[in-house]
Amino acid sequence: MARLIDEGERMRHVFLAAGAALILFSASAPTAPSHPGRGILRQPAVQEASADIIGARFLDVDGNIRRLGDENGAGPAALVFVDDECPVSARYLGEMDAFLAEAEAAGIDFYAVMSSPRRSWADARKLRDDYALTTPVLFDASGDLAARLAPATLGEVFVINEDDRLIYRGRIDDRFESIGRLRRVIRSHDLLEAFEVADEPEAEARATTPIGCYFEAWENVGDREVTYARDIEPILAANCAECHQAGGVAPFALGHYRQASGRARMLAHVTGEGLMPPWRAVPRFGRFRDERYLSQTQIDLLAAWAAGGAAEGVPGDRAPAARLPDPGWRHGEPDLVLPMLEPYAIPASGDDVYRYFVIPSGLERPRTVTAIDFQPGDASVVHHANFFVDYSGRARREDAKDDEPGFSVFGTGSFMSYDNTDENAYGIGGWTPGAEPYSLPEGVGLWLPPRGDIVIEVHYKLNGRATTDQSRIAFYFADRPTREYIDGLIIGTQDLDIPPGEGAYTRHISMDVPVGFRLVDVMPHMHYAGSRARMVVTYPDGREQAIVGIEDWDFRWQNIYTLRTPLHIPAGSRIDGWFEWDNSDANADNPFDPPRRLEWGWQSEEEMAEFWLGVIPDEPRRRMALIRASYQTWINADSRPLPPGRGR
Repeated sequence: MARLIDEGERMRHVFLAAGAALILFSASAPTAPSHPGRGILRQPAVQEASADIIGARFLDVDGNIRRLGDENGAGPAALVFVDDECPVSARYLGEMDAFLAEAEAAGIDFYAVMSSPRRSWADARKLRDDYALTTPVLFDASGDLAARLAPATLGEVFVINEDDRLIYRGRIDDRFESIGRLRRVIRSHDLLEAFEVADEPEAEARATTPIGCYFEAWENVGDREVTYARDIEPILAANCAECHQAGGVAPFALGHYRQASGRARMLAHVTGEGLMPPWRAVPRFGRFRDERYLSQTQIDLLAAWAAGGAAEGVPGDRAPAARLPDPGWRHGEPDLVLPMLEPYAIPASGDDVYRYFVIPSGLERPRTVTAIDFQPGDASVVHHANFFVDYSGRARREDAKDDEPGFSVFGTGSFMSYDNTDENAYGIGGWTPGAEPYSLPEGVGLWLPPRGDIVIEVHYKLNGRATTDQSRIAFYFADRPTREYIDGLIIGTQDLDIPPGEGAYTRHISMDVPVGFRLVDVMPHMHYAGSRARMVVTYPDGREQAIVGIEDWDFRWQNIYTLRTPLHIPAGSRIDGWFEWDNSDANADNPFDPPRRLEWGWQSEEEMAEFWLGVIPDEPRRRMALIRASYQTWINADSRPLPPGRGR
């Protein structure tokens, strides 16, 4: 949890007011103490640590799920702490929409935040209505945002860049010389100046001294009862309900008190252990779209709620009903929808099923794909899906050998080549529950030649009920020429010989980058004995950049990790990747008891070591140089151990 200033210093980071200024405050307003003169104490500190804001999910007062910094693609975010009971804060409320317009013009998501245990969702909605705000208003019912940002005053604003680095905190402008004393002319528009540099990666962090009522809402609160209505429902609605709803992929819904309270201790357990939300990448080791983390405050609230008897609370504390995403096609009507050719029968019990399904594309001319969406036929059993195209006919031939629809992922070899030179079969994205459709950056497309087959790899998790599935994949095509096209690389090794009983067997691969490229997404891949994976790039100047890290590999929860913005990796860089396996009897996922020697192979009880990369080459004509460099990783692996720590 980010703490940007020392708790002991927190109350000293404001102007001290003249005694005459106190007439401006109502009796209920928190006020700065009277003090002779108008002294300026030192500004709040701005630290380099992650602000823990970008990508976080919160409800606004209308029930919309706000993904901070992700409202319209990856970008910065700005938050101002407000309360109309503080006259200084109220003075700015009528201008919030003007700041919103400036923020939107700069590509910044802008929010007003009310945060207090003495306020309610109804108070926050009334503030929005009284000032006729279109600015999204968030109610920080449990003090989570306050804990992340540690505001010193009401009216203090925070600007966080898309890398989750705080680049500005302090006043909106200098109209208040001190509490109760306004300048006739505003000389410094600090918030607008911060907007101008918010998208500059090297922007220097800056702070000004905020003026306003002390932010002391969460001080001296005592042992406050944690309730479903006020504290827990907003967490579940913003972070869990997309999957845990009626008809969703999760095995049960969490949309009502009775559904959640009957699982209170289990919710505390799975969130405390990091099992839910289901996101395996190490927090802040790389930054991705669709990240799903809970803050420590949220985890502690779930634990306290369970320990305290899972109280419901009072209706007046209720959050608004969450407006969940439309379960239909989320980018609107697709240009092409391809269902599986026939339903596939899933048994009630047994091992999870991993299966390829081949669907002729039917395209008569080349198309450029900009986005891909997926709809599971039976969301209760479809765990995740990966997508491929095949122009070789190999997938179709494998399909013909199997009497059932599709063919098994394991034991059939592959319809794709691992030397990266096969132009006829390659990956084109994937789907996991709750994730956004696989979308390419503006101006980037995926080339889809005519004819050929679309191949969907589906992981079915059995749930005790026999059913059928006939999922659908949808494509969105560019309506104008595309400047650039995404390409794919696979780096890894088949040089695996994992002794039985070995708890930390490691393989390291390295790729020297001959041609610069932008990295769009990455997918690590191992089987059941995998335990850790990590990728780091070292730039020509020696700087290191974390790409992805997984410290608790789970074969059942594999993701395509799409970077928030494509990362440019220049020529002369080096990519290092590590894989680690636990082939001991301490690994509950070990496919053998007692453990056996494991080598590379297609079967799920054998092992693999791969990173799949989506890239945009700087020089498309030199893509073969990239392919040759990636192929070298397959013949030059070593046993260098994972470096300590998790990177930055």
